Amino acid sequence: MSSLKSRLSQNGFTSTESYDHAVQCFLSNPTSRIRCLQIDGHCGRRRTAFAHALANALEAPQIIYYEFGKDKPVPQIVRILEGEEIVEEPPVDALDRVLTEACALSEAEQTVLILDQLHKTQFLNHIRLYEFLQSGVWRYSDVQYQANLLNLSVYLISDESLYHSLVSSSFRLWIDENSQIAATVTASDLDLGENSCNWLIPLQKLFDELNIFPVLEEYRRLVFDIEQHIHSKHQLKVSLYGWFENIDRSKLDNEAIQPYLNAVLEAILQDKGIGEEIEISSD
Repeated sequence: MSSLKSRLSQNGFTSTESYDHAVQCFLSNPTSRIRCLQIDGHCGRRRTAFAHALANALEAPQIIYYEFGKDKPVPQIVRILEGEEIVEEPPVDALDRVLTEACALSEAEQTVLILDQLHKTQFLNHIRLYEFLQSGVWRYSDVQYQANLLNLSVYLISDESLYHSLVSSSFRLWIDENSQIAATVTASDLDLGENSCNWLIPLQKLFDELNIFPVLEEYRRLVFDIEQHIHSKHQLKVSLYGWFENIDRSKLDNEAIQPYLNAVLEAILQDKGIGEEIEISSD
């Protein structure tokens, strides 16, 4: 089986960091409650991408996603005959519908429930979720639904602090906005000959200056552009911004970065044997 990092990448989350140990701890630690993963880290949708990628990488047959703050109350239409009295039942809350569905699906299959933007819901729901994790029973009105504790996992994402007891019932995993671990990428990793990628070392110096830590897949995308398309600094900047997730576009225009871009382009053109034909500094 491919590595977790590779499976996460295949499902839309790229990182130089390995989450094998954290995920193993989350999945293997003995528990008599519903497994809960708090995906913490810098604010942003990178945590959401990780949640979906992890659920898919673990091949969960059922994945349910719910984002707080998006649902609006649905008006209830009640038609009655003249003179008839009827007790109006309030519409089922969106969270109640989602938890009911998760309980039902978990009866037969592995199910992951992703609850995003928890900071946008009332604090009472934090308490209800904590009680649900402990018992596996979701209650509302006068009904209750039982989840299969062995089949259901819950992932939580919030921009603000969660209820203390909810945190204590979860395994916390930190997702950086951009990984701080530089990947060591060599010519052989890129299926290139040593003499055909003299641009690799200048490129890695450029990444150091930009303070980014690309993954192998990002390098491979750029390699294709270098071999097929890049003949000017403008083209180089377009490809870098196009393929590398954490590049700040304004930094590519910063005067201090230009010598590093020039060095990369010069090496690319020399490898192609056309260094004298193109003015390196031209955009």
